[in-house]
Amino acid sequence: MKKNKETKIVVMGAYNSGKTTTLEQICHNKAKVEYNGTTTGLDYGNTLISGEKVHFFGTPGQDRFRFMRKILSEGLDGAILVVDNSNGITSTDQEILERLDQFQIPYVVFSNKQDLNPEKLKINCEAPVIPTIAQEGEGIMDGVGVLLEMVKSGR
Repeated sequence: MKKNKETKIVVMGAYNSGKTTTLEQICHNKAKVEYNGTTTGLDYGNTLISGEKVHFFGTPGQDRFRFMRKILSEGLDGAILVVDNSNGITSTDQEILERLDQFQIPYVVFSNKQDLNPEKLKINCEAPVIPTIAQEGEGIMDGVGVLLEMVKSGR
């Protein structure tokens, strides 16, 4: 994390991949906008990690809210791509991966829902892939730590 600057992390992924649950595990003081259990605006939370304030923004996963991913990604320092491991990589996930690579954004992939399908996610990227079970909090903070080290070191 950069000195004297708060860090902005955006949590992205396809619909129903576990983005909101991931954000809930990271931050206990979170506001969200939902309609029938679906994020339609954004999820937000912040927390102190190693004495530094980190802001987390969760994007909606439906394609019709693609514009929100672009808006929330302005000025980000890093990203978490949450992939539903029981479904594999979706076209939404692939689009996000390509955009993160294009703009050289540090990111990690959370291979979520390991309890439903523990097989290794087949993904073509150079980012660290962290196995997670968001509902249990498994792997979440380990992955956040990896990402923050990447942000800090400029990778």
